[in-house]
Amino acid sequence: MTQGKPEVDEEDAAAIAAYDAALRDFTIELNRLHIAFGAPSYAAIVKASVRPKLTKAGINEALSGKRLPSVDALLEFVRVVTSPLPPPVDAPAARCRPELAEAWRTRWQEVKFAQRQAQAPWRRLRDTARETLDEAYREAQAMRAAAHDEAARIVAEARRRAGAAEPAVGCSGELVKSAAFRLEDITAKERNAVAASGATPPFWFAVPEPTPMFSEGGGPKPIAELVPGSWYLAVERRGEDVLLAQCQDGRRGFVYEVSGIQIE
Repeated sequence: MTQGKPEVDEEDAAAIAAYDAALRDFTIELNRLHIAFGAPSYAAIVKASVRPKLTKAGINEALSGKRLPSVDALLEFVRVVTSPLPPPVDAPAARCRPELAEAWRTRWQEVKFAQRQAQAPWRRLRDTARETLDEAYREAQAMRAAAHDEAARIVAEARRRAGAAEPAVGCSGELVKSAAFRLEDITAKERNAVAASGATPPFWFAVPEPTPMFSEGGGPKPIAELVPGSWYLAVERRGEDVLLAQCQDGRRGFVYEVSGIQIE
């Protein structure tokens, strides 16, 4: 196996890191706002929201950094959190205070710009990782074919000698045994090659069941949950069963349950 980690252009890496940092800072400030006004429950925020109508899932994604909300949802969240009393039924749709709306709109625009700057680098990184995995898979397939050809040759030679009734009958038995050992050795090497082709980050993977992802800085609570049906990027391997993974929104964390993952 000759493949190493796919090279990532410095500008691409910088763009992805910039979006990661921008979204993280935005999420921190949004949580500070929520806490500063008493941390109202998601249900209370949903009930008080008007246009657009917020959802618990959307609020959770925004406060956990899973996804950048739309600017309209953001401003409605800010309005509800900073103005806990719902407007009268016959009143026009409430609006976020102008100074707050301006400040949060500016924050949102900065993160949105960083997100757009990172979209092309993300695609290039994904394509590079896929090309690397494809090449590794082709090498593993070639090794498999060579292994079976070699084993078949040894077994055929053993059968030829046995069929020729050579005096040293034990020799054919030794050849068969040698073929078995050789096949076992080649199969082990093949397994290792296939494992290496799918285990050298970066690569895309999916989980068979909901799997927690924990912060790089430590902490007992997950920062995200990886779900089946979505692809995540394995950035580094930390030990035999630990991956440093990255979501497509840029968040990174450790995944400790990697058995059974599907590698693209």
